[in-house]
Amino acid sequence: MKKDANRNRIIVLFIAGTAFFGWHIFSTIGDGGLSEKDKRLIEANGLKCIAFLRAVERTGSTVNNIHQYQFLFDVKPDSGDAFTYQEKKLIDPIYMDRIEIGMAVPAYVMPGNQSKVWVLWEDVGIKNAF
Repeated sequence: MKKDANRNRIIVLFIAGTAFFGWHIFSTIGDGGLSEKDKRLIEANGLKCIAFLRAVERTGSTVNNIHQYQFLFDVKPDSGDAFTYQEKKLIDPIYMDRIEIGMAVPAYVMPGNQSKVWVLWEDVGIKNAF
């Protein structure tokens, strides 16, 4: 009976550890970024915007020694009300000196869905880390 209880505890700990590890990987890589299909759709149907960078914070996660950052933007569409948007992004250290609070980055937003924002980092010379 004692053996079964210990075995069950080990199984529960293994499942909890696996779930925690999976969540950590998902929160680092699975940042809710747009797929290529979403980008094409938002470019065709979205509103042009300017995203003003208000804050940058390291999340503490890294992938292949590339740090992940949380970015907070004030997004101002060409038409409509301004809103706040945040995203996580892995940034290669060679690009960090180009990122400044207050910088303006071109973006698109899907009308009626402020969670669908495409910040065009490439237009300000910052490429994806991967």
